[in-house]
Amino acid sequence: MTIQDRYAKEWECMPSLPEPLPLLPELEKAAPYPIQALGELLGGAAQAIVEAVQVPDALAAQSILSAAAMAAQAHGNAQRAGQQIPLSLFALTVAESGDRKSAADRLAVQAHQQHQRELLAQHKAEAKEYRNKRDAFQKARSNILDKAKGDPEAVADELGNLLEPKAPPEPFILSEEPTLEGLQKSLLRGYPSQGLFSDEGGQFFGGHATKPENALKSVAGLSKLWDGAPISRTRASEGESSARYGCRLSAHLMIQPIVATEVLSNPIMQGQGFLARFLIAWPESLAGTRFYRDADPSRDARLGRYWQRMARLLAQEPGKDENGELAPPMLVLEPAALAAWITEHDAIERQLGLGGDMQEIKPTAAKGAENLLRIAGVFAVVEGKPTICIDLIERAGELVRWYLTEALRLTNPSKIDAQLLQAQKLLDWLLSNQRYSFDARTLQREGPPFVRKSAKQRDSILAVLVEYRWLNTIDGKTFNLNPVATTATFATNRATQGPEVCDTIATRCDSDTPELRLSQPVATLSRQPDPATTGLVAEVANVAAPAKFRGEL
Repeated sequence: MTIQDRYAKEWECMPSLPEPLPLLPELEKAAPYPIQALGELLGGAAQAIVEAVQVPDALAAQSILSAAAMAAQAHGNAQRAGQQIPLSLFALTVAESGDRKSAADRLAVQAHQQHQRELLAQHKAEAKEYRNKRDAFQKARSNILDKAKGDPEAVADELGNLLEPKAPPEPFILSEEPTLEGLQKSLLRGYPSQGLFSDEGGQFFGGHATKPENALKSVAGLSKLWDGAPISRTRASEGESSARYGCRLSAHLMIQPIVATEVLSNPIMQGQGFLARFLIAWPESLAGTRFYRDADPSRDARLGRYWQRMARLLAQEPGKDENGELAPPMLVLEPAALAAWITEHDAIERQLGLGGDMQEIKPTAAKGAENLLRIAGVFAVVEGKPTICIDLIERAGELVRWYLTEALRLTNPSKIDAQLLQAQKLLDWLLSNQRYSFDARTLQREGPPFVRKSAKQRDSILAVLVEYRWLNTIDGKTFNLNPVATTATFATNRATQGPEVCDTIATRCDSDTPELRLSQPVATLSRQPDPATTGLVAEVANVAAPAKFRGEL
């Protein structure tokens, strides 16, 4: 029975009931991700993840593209007008809890994880051999010094003939929640090409690295790593200062919407151009549509080919200079590719001027052309091409145009009041369970967990729904859903959802209560009406609600 059926008589008798006000803003949807632009290998792998894990195209593509960049970055630099452009990519994906971020990322970096396990096993043997050689070296050195009698130069020559063993590199190529210092130390002492991957990026943004006292230094340091700048650490302790050139870092951080609103509006991250370096995607959740599928991604030929290619790139010895520093070979743009890139660059630049479409995202758009080159370079390495051809530029251009459109959509994110979120969740629960009339005590016993926490919290959420005209009450104890309210009244109100089923590769089931599908803030977001400023209060049949249900809590 629908709410209209339940209140058919009231609908006829009370045609002048006020319409409810939206709890959350109306938001525009993201454009479809051009997954085909990733190419046959990467696009096929992304599509396989979409089908097996049942995640949005953009989420799967972000995982695949950033993982491919991490494998490719040691094997090429894009060359433009004599400049060397690293192939490192930074990606940021916003997804809700239960949206299977972990499952998608786990498949994308499966070959990377396997390679790290192999490095760990190799390191055990190398570390043992190093310790033996180090002990022998120290013993031989001590013997020379003990027997030394007169001539310092003769002793120095004898010591110089000893070959000091070199410690094997630390075996880690993947990090999840490092401090800037820890990440720099790993790059200085370990492999020069690494990846920062975390499906719980909130731990990174909320951790030591981004505490107010560390945020500026962390943001500046990570930005330099994206730029491919040298790493230098100066310490007072002897032997602690060091430097290294040619290091590469790619990153993919996944965060939840509540963290995203903080991160995207953080002045330090915006002001330093840190966020401008990221390829950002905020796809709509698929929760409620992911019914069980008998899919085994380990047998998918598309993923098998992708894993094999990633494994070969990760195992391939990268080019190094005479000092042993990472020196990726140059990927030159073919003439037609350069002309196509210039066209893309100038098209973006024209939109950065006064009144241009990209003016609101100037820092991000200004890095669009460089990100385009980086993506094209990743394609070239992954697909085994010695130069960057026009096809790669065109495909990368299609992706960058999507990312810039997405950045525009996510401009000026507004913070959504936590109480409004809870009110929306309760409204969804009432509609899905057809609780068109109820009393507060029953809701306290039978309602969703977040309402049952305390009577005070229950009353505050109910007050919001009364204030926004979704609920009617006369005595503050018994409540009725406004007959005018329907699940289609506002674009932000979801359709009723049935129980969801977790598939075999999902990392966690969805929560027992319907999860609010948080949509994305957009540049064209209009300010929602505020009952407190417009004088609108809850009126039910001309009877005023008790004071505490008019927002006076």
